[in-house]
Amino acid sequence: MSGTTDDFNPLVPDKQLQDELTAQSERLAVNTKYGSVTGGRAANGAAAFLEIPYAILPGRWQDPQPLPADYRYEDKDYIYESSYCAQPLPETSVPGLNLPSLVGLGKPTEDPLFLNVVCPPQWTPKSPLKYPVLVYIHGGFLQTGSPHELNSQGQHLALYKNQVVVNIGYRVSILGFLACDSPDISGNFGFKDQWQALLWIQDNISAFGGDPTKIQIAGDSAGAHSCHQILHYVSRLPEGQKAPFQSAFLQSNGLLTTPSSKADHRPQFQAVCKALGLDPSSPTVLTDLRDPTKYPAQTIMTALLDGAVPAPYDTFRDTIDGVWVAPPPEMMEWQRSGDFARGLKAKGVKYIIMGNLTEEWYVYGIIHPVHTMADCVTNMERYFSPDVTQKLFAAYPPLPDNPTPAQITKFMGTALSDAQVYIPLRILARDLANAGYPVLRYEIGWVPEQLSEFTGGYVSHGTDRVFWAYRLPLMKPAQIPTVNLWLGAVDAQVALLKLGTNVDAKNMKRVFALKADKSSGWQDDSRWDELMQLASLLPGEK
Repeated sequence: MSGTTDDFNPLVPDKQLQDELTAQSERLAVNTKYGSVTGGRAANGAAAFLEIPYAILPGRWQDPQPLPADYRYEDKDYIYESSYCAQPLPETSVPGLNLPSLVGLGKPTEDPLFLNVVCPPQWTPKSPLKYPVLVYIHGGFLQTGSPHELNSQGQHLALYKNQVVVNIGYRVSILGFLACDSPDISGNFGFKDQWQALLWIQDNISAFGGDPTKIQIAGDSAGAHSCHQILHYVSRLPEGQKAPFQSAFLQSNGLLTTPSSKADHRPQFQAVCKALGLDPSSPTVLTDLRDPTKYPAQTIMTALLDGAVPAPYDTFRDTIDGVWVAPPPEMMEWQRSGDFARGLKAKGVKYIIMGNLTEEWYVYGIIHPVHTMADCVTNMERYFSPDVTQKLFAAYPPLPDNPTPAQITKFMGTALSDAQVYIPLRILARDLANAGYPVLRYEIGWVPEQLSEFTGGYVSHGTDRVFWAYRLPLMKPAQIPTVNLWLGAVDAQVALLKLGTNVDAKNMKRVFALKADKSSGWQDDSRWDELMQLASLLPGEK
């Protein structure tokens, strides 16, 4: 987000991290397993290293591979936002956002397998001190986004929380999540990228002052969905293998249902082929599609943006691939059974934080334009099966015969935010709590007023990044104490959770809230019964 100094903090300009690093002359070299990388200092003194490769990409729609033992990093300054994953990025409908604020200052690439590391200002390469590590996975509905987005950058959080902040890049949209049974395309490439990043971090973060025994994964929106996926993968790791992190923090998203099969994705693959003038039954179709000289990434993205690939096929999601998602039992059955929670404990994941804002619906209502009920159905089916869409929509009060645009938007936003945020997080919390697993739920009912102005006056999706990334440039000086008090209150609740003495956290009908009056405390979850009734419509639920 960008605004005038009258709206935001006049003392802390909102700049891309590259601009801060290039404005400072100091350089720092760190020795990793793969050679030296040179970074710089941000305006607040935080040390930063941008676009460090963490894996090798063999080719389009192929699994990432670990860096080979003889791999060596290029001798250069790692202070530039040179690239972001190629993606079908439309003109944003959210005021205050522009292209650099969403993806950084670079150019699109098919190989975004890099990460950014930001260390506290007092850290130096020779320092023996070790700091907790936060690994952030960016959002964007799995279709867009970048670790360079302003709401991901870690210089302010590294200073405030005295921790190492890592932002990871991964493949999104068709490059990250295309799947099919014939030809065989496994899908879930973006999640596999994230996993390789976590393994790199576990092995290398100590060189940057990070403590590999105190790593937390976190994500907002699609990043939270990714965290949920990673947690499932970890819960089924082979015996003796531990997770490359110790806790997780899910911000406003999660898994509602088990992903669809590769066969279910075949019509989407066929729609892509048709848009590009390819015969999906051709024995060479996959070889042709994988060739960037024949089908450049930009050609594919244009087909997604201009409607050549019609909705809902222009949105690419998780799939059952037999490796990353490998039933039986199916994912949500595994989660309900308690084996999911027991698996997490066995793999060293100690607790999970999760939560949402009070009015997520507003952003979910405008993310896809809707004019009719048919538009609502199409947009819901971007993310969920026709059966789940039909059952959920039938549970809401029907729209009037001639609904206003505001009524259609509210219906879409309510249904989609319930399905992507409110229901899955409550199901996850219920399943973890039933197995005796430590979980802390929060709800945010206030954000700085200048931010809610960008979202219709509502406390809506994504505006809480001002807290979790400590976006100091977006806070007016008078608001900083409220932000600090909330973050401190959450830390205190987590400390009790780790001790096993957080009694309120064990009651899933209670939630730790930042209220509209800026106070914080435990309160009843006013929507629990309503949302769990909706959850009962889902496959396997009662």
